[in-house]
Amino acid sequence: MKDPIDYKILQKFALGKYSLKDFKLVSRWFEDKSNEADLKIAIQQHWYKFSEDFSGNEKDLTSVLNQLKQKIAKERPVVVVLFRKKIQKFYTRVAAILLLPLILYSVYSTFQKVPAPEISSLIEIVSPHGARTHFHLPDGSQGWLNSGSRLKYATGFLKNRNIELIGEAWFDITHDDKIPFIVSTTNLDVQVLGTKFNVAAFPDEKVTEVVLQEGKVKVNGYNGLFTVDMKPDEKFTYDKDLQSGTIQTVNAEQFSSWKDGLLVFRNEPLSEVLKRIGRWYNVEFVLNDPEIAKLRYRATFQEEQIEEVIRLISLTAPISYSLNKREMGDDGVFKKRIITIQRKI
Repeated sequence: MKDPIDYKILQKFALGKYSLKDFKLVSRWFEDKSNEADLKIAIQQHWYKFSEDFSGNEKDLTSVLNQLKQKIAKERPVVVVLFRKKIQKFYTRVAAILLLPLILYSVYSTFQKVPAPEISSLIEIVSPHGARTHFHLPDGSQGWLNSGSRLKYATGFLKNRNIELIGEAWFDITHDDKIPFIVSTTNLDVQVLGTKFNVAAFPDEKVTEVVLQEGKVKVNGYNGLFTVDMKPDEKFTYDKDLQSGTIQTVNAEQFSSWKDGLLVFRNEPLSEVLKRIGRWYNVEFVLNDPEIAKLRYRATFQEEQIEEVIRLISLTAPISYSLNKREMGDDGVFKKRIITIQRKI
């Protein structure tokens, strides 16, 4: 018995708004030859809704149907991006599903009897708050997305290897002499051929950081503002307010340890420590004394609960803290947990 076609699901599918279950269901519809008549009607309705041709004349949709079958067959290997949720004893490993959107709007070009332009859709990988996401790219490159981060790239990625990053990511890039790999952020581009490096570019922070672990990278500011060639174990920090950057020698692995489940701090100001911890656990810190931010701290944390992390910091730094309960907003969504830090009396 064939699956009945749900036109509402098909319409959401055409708009790229569908779940893995929807994708499997639509795939079965297109694979079943007995559905061809119903699918042609559905595609025709979709065409009339978006076409400027409202003459009502019926079109021969056989070629369009065949194109869609080929597209589904091509996109059949659904990309499954595994991420490991921040372990807090009661959490387990979960998986985030990244679905590749199918392009249905090439139908217009088919009906106009002109060569269809090359249409490129965007693929987005998202790492939820409190999680780290391992990803693989079409050229063989791979990496990790930190908590609350996302990256985008076009379906024509193999031709240009350009991605957009919001947040923090560590990259292990496949070498290609002919096609540079470019990471674009709000304030700068990082251009490489094959290397390992970390980029932190959160929109709510005033600095963007690039840390090179292996190979070479070129950091380019927008509008030719600056160009910096980096060597391994160097960190380039760009200040958005000052519109200038500085470079310093660091231990690069310290800045990429988050991908391995470690938070490593080596003589860093407490303001930086709390910023990274807050991002890791999706909490917000409030410092009652600005002098606290200047305190230097050294520690390594591995898969500890946030309560234990703050307790350990308070044992080695002159601070006390209070953990506030999470509050629910007007939209029914819980807000970030707030942790207040004050100087120990």
